[in-house]
Amino acid sequence: MKSWSDLTLREKGTLVRGKLRRLYLVHFRPRYVEGSIARRQGHCNRTGACCNLLFRCPVYTPVPLPTCRINRHKPKVCHAFPIDERDIRDRDIISPDVPCGFSFLSGAGDRPGVLQKS
Repeated sequence: MKSWSDLTLREKGTLVRGKLRRLYLVHFRPRYVEGSIARRQGHCNRTGACCNLLFRCPVYTPVPLPTCRINRHKPKVCHAFPIDERDIRDRDIISPDVPCGFSFLSGAGDRPGVLQKS
């Protein structure tokens, strides 16, 4: 997994925009989030990459398995991640060698019927 110092300025900017976009979506566009999550397939591989986007989550613990210490009470953004394909691309900046367990069926703006793999 890459650390903040390993990232380029462009990658850092992408992660900042992604963090703000997800925050906006879960609080102001809940129908978009619900529709996008309905297209989501797969499961969490527990890589911890999503807990290290932009900064390391203070309630994330990598040992013995990547775990959220407040799983029942975690923020909306965490419950919804990944909201869409962009989130998987953001996640892949941090952990490009270990794939995300989620993928999305194509939706509006994508090629219909095509599975989008991470």
